Amino acid sequence: MQTTASSGVADLDDALGGVLRGDNLVWVGERDSAYLRVRQAFIDHGVRRHPTFVVAATGEELAAVLAGGVEHIDATAGSPLASPGALADELDRRLASVPGAHVVLDDLDTLIRRWGAERALAFFARACPSMLQYGTVTMWRMPPRSGATLLERVRQITQCFVEVRNGQLQVLKAEGRPAPLVGAVYQIREHPDVLTLVPMPHHGRLAQGLATLRRDLGLTKAQLAQLAGVTPSAISQAEAGTRGLSLDTLLTLGDRLGVGLDRLVATRIDPGYRLARFDRYRPVVADGVVALADDATLGLRAWFVTLEGHQESTVPVTHKGHELVAVARGLVQVSVGDDTPVLRAGDTLLATTVAVTRWRNLRPEPASFYWVLRD
Repeated sequence: MQTTASSGVADLDDALGGVLRGDNLVWVGERDSAYLRVRQAFIDHGVRRHPTFVVAATGEELAAVLAGGVEHIDATAGSPLASPGALADELDRRLASVPGAHVVLDDLDTLIRRWGAERALAFFARACPSMLQYGTVTMWRMPPRSGATLLERVRQITQCFVEVRNGQLQVLKAEGRPAPLVGAVYQIREHPDVLTLVPMPHHGRLAQGLATLRRDLGLTKAQLAQLAGVTPSAISQAEAGTRGLSLDTLLTLGDRLGVGLDRLVATRIDPGYRLARFDRYRPVVADGVVALADDATLGLRAWFVTLEGHQESTVPVTHKGHELVAVARGLVQVSVGDDTPVLRAGDTLLATTVAVTRWRNLRPEPASFYWVLRD
């Protein structure tokens, strides 16, 4: 199965750094014309290439799905799938049999009202990882009125999270993609035959910088607004990426806080971890050797190695520190120092004073293992 997919809207794909199999895309916004166009493009793209399901939570939605001829999952009140457990079980059953499907589950506000926030969150916390496991691409929609706490907990679980307000879209999470994508703001423009997203790079950087600085200093939006000489609403809009602040305002704020413009206009928010998913952004350093983490400045590097049947090769990196080989599949012979031990799936080899120099697959079937270096 291919690792890449599409939302059906080229500009949205670009804003997210591409759509990957297993992505859950949470769209926070109203059910307006822009969302409906993205939703329809997602369904149209899906039905041409993949099994596509729409989860209907209301009778009106079910009728619309039936009229459109799209496969549906009936989660209306009174149906056998009206409870969170039954719906999650049905999604597991269907998606396990059709990996790579597309799913639309965009009436979460109805399910939240029916189940309550905690049960709805528990459903999402179960369904979202299942979608990832099955390679399902899922579009969810949550209304802004869902509340900041629920939205944040959903953001923590999902792979992609965008917020739409006042005609602008901001990417708040794009897991496993380049860091500069997160926080980017786009103006939504609807044309007769296409929907486009126009980058607004300065608004996105200002939004990240203000939010990070305010959090670091423990200030409220009202306190930051007072220091900047603007209204709290202006700070809220700037942090949301829907408006900018004048240079004079930024200079005033920087002087009063004792920080430079580079701190106010951030280039990125560092979440403190790096996640690599699929092969889209993983550099290949040699035949069958894919980098999982390849930054020598961190003191720890890791690769995933795949050997075809009976393939033998030399390690691509000469290393003098500690090395770990952990076999995931197959039977692998490793040359380490003067020895050539054989490792099965689940076996590990830790080299402390001698180096790993070669590896060999002893079987006709492919073998794979992790190779970790401590610098």
